[in-house]
Amino acid sequence: MQVKFDSDMKVFAQIGDPLEHSCTSYIHNSMYALGNVNAVNFNVVIKKGELPQFVEAAKVMHLSGFGITMPHKTDIIPLLDECDEFSRIFNSVNHVKIENGRLIGKGMDGLGMRMAIEQAGISLQGKRILILGAGSVTGPIAAELCKRGVSAVTILNRTIDKAKIIADILRENFPALKTAFGAMTAEEMEHAAPQSDLVVQCTSLGMDGSCHDFESLHFVSLLPVDAAVADVIFLPRKTKLLLEAERLGHKVINGMGMLCNQQKAMMKFFLDVELPDSFYDDAEEALMIATAMREARHYRIERNGR
Repeated sequence: MQVKFDSDMKVFAQIGDPLEHSCTSYIHNSMYALGNVNAVNFNVVIKKGELPQFVEAAKVMHLSGFGITMPHKTDIIPLLDECDEFSRIFNSVNHVKIENGRLIGKGMDGLGMRMAIEQAGISLQGKRILILGAGSVTGPIAAELCKRGVSAVTILNRTIDKAKIIADILRENFPALKTAFGAMTAEEMEHAAPQSDLVVQCTSLGMDGSCHDFESLHFVSLLPVDAAVADVIFLPRKTKLLLEAERLGHKVINGMGMLCNQQKAMMKFFLDVELPDSFYDDAEEALMIATAMREARHYRIERNGR
């Protein structure tokens, strides 16, 4: 629908610093139109340390909520009145709604990935999961998968201590879960692969613009024949990891699925609106358009020398 810019219009912000890379406002506005909601979202650059002032301003302006990117995903938590349990545990909130002056926070990275995996027809009940990387999205993703009844989670990461912390938290909150952790080396991946029904790649390896990728993908050939491989990266559409998994006959899910499904979750969280089953095509199109717009802006900045 067309935004009416009247007193019934719901106003949302996307905050962070920097926001030059952010596609979120465009995508959210596209989803509002799809859901026939009288709402608008706009970018606001909020620097480190300015979050408390923004929160007070948001209440004064009667914002309906805001999305969060770096560097505020952790800093927002002490300012919340209510927070999703695992978002608090893993210190990662990227959506806040404001209801009657109260701030309610939730992280949706994990939810988006879980929805993408299930959208691909994969049941998580009883599955053994191999997670590569222990960055900010790993804990939320692992927790969402555990909620669906996975039986075992192995986390491999360059820094073993980070993998151990996440594994310990999961074991504490899901007592029946089998957990393991280790270094993300070719040897460890090859050791874990035969006992893994699903691999979830949570690092930046293979991302467009990165000069780093997996040194060896031999572990993919050791996965069970019906195993699936998911990647948080959406550019390129298929990383070398996904291309190799697909070549070997495995079902693959790229980061586009995680990002698009977050939009469905966002609409439910912010506005209690259930998007139609056809939402995915619209969300994917909006994300691709927003990405192209971002690249055009970067090109203009470089061309103009600023």
